[in-house]
Amino acid sequence: MQRRRNIRLIISLLVIVTCIVLLVTFDSIRNNSSIDKTLFQIESLDKVDHIQLESAGRKTDLRFTGTKWMVNDNHEADRQMITVLFATLKQAVAKRKVAATLGDSLQKEINKNGIKVSCFEADQLVKEFWTEGNSQKNETYFQLEDEKPYVITIPGYRVYVAAIFELPTNDWRDKRVFNFNWQNFKTLESVFPSDTRQNFKVQFKDKFFGIDGITSVDTTKLNNYLDAISLLRAERILTTDQAKEYDSLIKQLPLLKITVQDIASHTYELSIFPMQKQKQVVIGLANREIIEINPLVLREIFKKKEVFIH
Repeated sequence: MQRRRNIRLIISLLVIVTCIVLLVTFDSIRNNSSIDKTLFQIESLDKVDHIQLESAGRKTDLRFTGTKWMVNDNHEADRQMITVLFATLKQAVAKRKVAATLGDSLQKEINKNGIKVSCFEADQLVKEFWTEGNSQKNETYFQLEDEKPYVITIPGYRVYVAAIFELPTNDWRDKRVFNFNWQNFKTLESVFPSDTRQNFKVQFKDKFFGIDGITSVDTTKLNNYLDAISLLRAERILTTDQAKEYDSLIKQLPLLKITVQDIASHTYELSIFPMQKQKQVVIGLANREIIEINPLVLREIFKKKEVFIH
């Protein structure tokens, strides 16, 4: 008798749970079926030529000049990062509104600490929204002004959408160390302070690159070296505050100093310092800014004079 009563109670409980699940599911479907998934997308995205990212204490201004994107009007932007930004704006869709119990508090949080994204076309504002992610960095929220936030996703991908908007200003910059046109190349000087016999100077003479003091140059090695120089990229350009950690390091003698000069007498400099313990990057001083470099890519530019003798 007791056993039958228990069975009936279990069955009743299962029915109640099933009803609750169905009600929640149908309510979710009903609420989300009316959501405009393109709410935060821009109809003529290819015409956007100016994007501002603003948050407390930081503003990043990305502007297309007609030939290239610039960061805060001072530095050329990283083309790959601009591509990722536009891909995000194109593919991000509104998945659902945040839960009603979180809507008000999350809206206040985003208004206070979120990032305002403003997109312009020929100085006309075409889209503006605020974004922020959760503390676990696995969910992103977008919201229009004075409206409740939405959970945002990129269909088919598990990505933290807000990451691209949270980048510090320096991460938007082109990270090429020697950002110049090789057609305007004049000289390259490589100096090893602790082994000056290995210093060398590359010059463009009679339609070919040559090295002073070497009559027979291994042109293949020299061309590979110059290609490596032109492709050298920093992993990160440090801010003034971040660079303070290396104040004592950059006062030391560098392992290598490379100076490039173009025909307009513009000078590009890079000093490379000894790798520090428990660090995964090499510190360099490039045109008065501290940068981090992947040690693997330095193999191709850390070449001494004797290497190029044929």
